[in-house]
Amino acid sequence: MYPGGSDKEPEPRAYLPDVEYIVDSANPFTWPAVGRRIRSLNPDLIVVQWWHVYWAPFIIWVKRLARRCGKRLVVICHNVDDHEAAGWKVKLRNLALGDCKELFVHSSRHRESLGEMFPAASIRMHPIPAYDAFPAPDRELPRRAGTELLFFGLIRPYKGLDILLQALARLADRDFHLTIAGESWDGASAYERIISEGGISEKVEMVNAYVSNQSAANLFARADAIVLPYRSASGSAVAALALNYHKPVVASEVGGFVDIVAPGTGILVEAGNIDALAGALSRVMDGGKWYEPDAIAATNERLTWRSLASELKRQ
Repeated sequence: MYPGGSDKEPEPRAYLPDVEYIVDSANPFTWPAVGRRIRSLNPDLIVVQWWHVYWAPFIIWVKRLARRCGKRLVVICHNVDDHEAAGWKVKLRNLALGDCKELFVHSSRHRESLGEMFPAASIRMHPIPAYDAFPAPDRELPRRAGTELLFFGLIRPYKGLDILLQALARLADRDFHLTIAGESWDGASAYERIISEGGISEKVEMVNAYVSNQSAANLFARADAIVLPYRSASGSAVAALALNYHKPVVASEVGGFVDIVAPGTGILVEAGNIDALAGALSRVMDGGKWYEPDAIAATNERLTWRSLASELKRQ
């Protein structure tokens, strides 16, 4: 059900103090200990995360636990739907989320779509704030071109890496270098073919593996722009990382991007439009005043973890 190499961060978790790592979502025999810990805490609110159908059995179990304990439960839906969902995945998602009273999303568009799926639920929204608990860069990576671009995160078809590579192939004579950093769930051969046929092999580095938080910090520090050419999206943790490292974003006009990417913080383009993306990237490569650092700082001040927590707790 989960095609990635691992769902666990291999680095020390110093950036998450006072966290008890007692949940093993793939091992139901560990769940009773989670239930006992929740009962001992006697919380006002239980919060559980959803972003892949892999976690549906655990969420179903937590949902029943919350009812037995008489506790409020909010499910944060990082993906409203699996972007390449098979019919059985949709059914399992509906089983996990269908009778939840409170759901929480990170984009206004997906608040609307989730409301259509589950009209009886109370649905609240807050964009993902900057991930300010992530590490600072610990070394300066060498620059390889006038414009350094970064595509970061798990590589899945809906994220449009093929669209980005086709757009860059049209700019093959420009001075840029793209880093693709993230594990591909479907193999890399199709992307490697586009890179080769597009004549940009010397301008693209592909790191087809899980990227640690410290390595990510160094990659973001080097980048001049973060490129998110998604075909569809809900909220975006990568956009939140870009905010944290004060980097502008070139993104498709889908999902949560429309809530945080605006003139000053980046450029929005029509999803799937290779020409539009190539034009936006050409503008980035031209340099000049295509974004405003003050606008990124203002967005970070507006979208905070405190404001997210307040919205999450609100009834």
